[in-house]
Amino acid sequence: MNKIGGLYLGFIFAIFFFMAGMLMLPIMKDGITDARTDIQCSNSSISDGAKLSCLVLDTGVPYFVITILALAGGFIGNEL
Repeated sequence: MNKIGGLYLGFIFAIFFFMAGMLMLPIMKDGITDARTDIQCSNSSISDGAKLSCLVLDTGVPYFVITILALAGGFIGNEL
């Protein structure tokens, strides 16, 4: 495959994975909201382990978005 065709294929894969990742975000956010409610993250008198769990839950969405962007960028960069 020539360089232009590989670049085009890289863009197609990048767009596919980006769209799939962004479509999964609302599902993830609902699950994270439910988990935060079950752990009672808004309560100030929870244990240290529960506070750590709340922190990990809060960082789930940004790390997921960064992973999707890195994956999409990797597909494009691999074909350059």
